[in-house]
Amino acid sequence: MGNEINLSSSIRTNLLALSNTNALFNRTSERLSTGLRINSALDGASPFFAARALNNRANDLTATKDGIGQAIQNVKTADKGLASLTKLVEQAKSLADQAKEASTGTIKVETATAFTSTYTTATSVSLFGIASDENFDILVGGTTTVHVSVANSNVALSTLLSDITAADSGLTATYNATTDKIELTGTDSLVVTFTDGTAGNNVGDLFGTSLTSGTAVTYGTTGSGSTIASLETDFEKVMTEIANLVADTGYKGTNLLKSENLTVNINENTTTYQITGADMTVTGLNFTSSTVDWTVTGAVDTSIAEAKSALTSLRTTASTFSTDLSVLQTRDSFTTDMINTLQAGAGLLIDANLEEESANLLALQTRQALGTSALTFVNQSQQSVLQLFR
Repeated sequence: MGNEINLSSSIRTNLLALSNTNALFNRTSERLSTGLRINSALDGASPFFAARALNNRANDLTATKDGIGQAIQNVKTADKGLASLTKLVEQAKSLADQAKEASTGTIKVETATAFTSTYTTATSVSLFGIASDENFDILVGGTTTVHVSVANSNVALSTLLSDITAADSGLTATYNATTDKIELTGTDSLVVTFTDGTAGNNVGDLFGTSLTSGTAVTYGTTGSGSTIASLETDFEKVMTEIANLVADTGYKGTNLLKSENLTVNINENTTTYQITGADMTVTGLNFTSSTVDWTVTGAVDTSIAEAKSALTSLRTTASTFSTDLSVLQTRDSFTTDMINTLQAGAGLLIDANLEEESANLLALQTRQALGTSALTFVNQSQQSVLQLFR
């Protein structure tokens, strides 16, 4: 056709070679810029979709790994809470132990009649100034009342001591011949009240004070005063703080120390790991109550036993959470390795060899320059024909 331009075969050959070189140059530049040998399905459908499947699983595991990481933080929070609770319970036990030591003492009741040197031992209550047919009541620990009757002034002292001792299992009455005193030994902050029974009696002569009918005198052990009350207050403060600390040991809406469970996804499918919470509240730790009354017989021993039980429960729970934490950390490490393996496998399918592609680019640049120069030479050979017409 008249409007077509005919190129010589040499020029067409050079143009085709230069075009191929430019295509290879563009492909190599793309591989170097993206780092991928397969950038789309057009570059290779099979490796492209295989690599996509591997990368998709790696992405799913990455999201799972994030969940495992948050679960690890939740267990760590609970573990720190258990450590603090252990310190508080140990403090509570220490207070109860102090109360136990303070609550075991001796009540010394002064005798009304001073002994002379002729008496080496007291054998009858007449020596204490008690008249015949007197009686009185003993109230122990605020709950148990025992009536004691003195039949005559010559009743044996041992009988009187036995009657007083029988008032409570935690009470022992003895006579101290050296100090001329009746000594009442009580346990667990025992409080003993003696009340005069009838008019005309003077039971107060026995207990070192003058009592009229119906009046009373109360003796407590050495720990039954302000010391025990102060220890009770401190113990109850610790119980309150235990409740507050448990309430604050939550993480992202889950509190493992309030019997709340946590379910963790450990792979991209439906496999889960269950972390079972524990009740670490005051009652969950087997304390009867957050308040105590250590003036009641046996109450201090009860608090000590409860504190020991709470420590055992805390240690058992800490061991369980330690196992959970170890499992989650192992799974987290495995998931990280799995993600790296999947990504490496995808890379083997589609990643470019940057060293090889860099060498290719340098060679293609040289080939491109040579192709341009060859095309110039071919054009010059045709221009020499033009010189024949000049």
